[in-house]
Amino acid sequence: MHDWPDFLFLRHGQTDWNVEGKFQGQTDIPLNATGVAQAQSAATILAAHHIDRVISSPLTRALRTATIVAEQRSLAAEVDPRLTERTFGTFEGQVVKVVKQQLGLPPGERIAGHLPPDAEQWPETLTRTRNAFASWFDSHPNQQLLFVSHHGLFAALSEMLTGARLEGRNAVPYRFRRVDGSWRVDTIGAN
Repeated sequence: MHDWPDFLFLRHGQTDWNVEGKFQGQTDIPLNATGVAQAQSAATILAAHHIDRVISSPLTRALRTATIVAEQRSLAAEVDPRLTERTFGTFEGQVVKVVKQQLGLPPGERIAGHLPPDAEQWPETLTRTRNAFASWFDSHPNQQLLFVSHHGLFAALSEMLTGARLEGRNAVPYRFRRVDGSWRVDTIGAN
């Protein structure tokens, strides 16, 4: 992973389930009006950056975000099912804070260690994310890639590369880059 090139990452725009605080996982929830506007804003911000390929999760919320960005550049969004959000199994559609209360977890505690057996567990998410990104970097070594995906993959990437599991915001473009041998995650367009 330390030999990976710098790359761009964009989490999908907002959905109604984001607003409601629900586990989305692989449930295919579309962008809401705010999410479409966020994707358009991200496309405007990213217009100043060179991008060779836009690679997206197949889930509607990510693919619509990716398409908005790609079309502004006269590119087509490429779909990779490995970029889909992790599944939360029987938790999908439930409100996160309610599930945490039912499990007796404090609001700030991560739920990763308490997922149901039918969910994708964190080590599986890390492996899938690593393999998907490595495959793209191996097959397109000299291209600037923009990945449009989900919170789970953003958290996995940030943990693998920086050692800290970061929280990616909806439709905020990020640059993953190496600085003095260490990985940094910068918000694009931030002052």
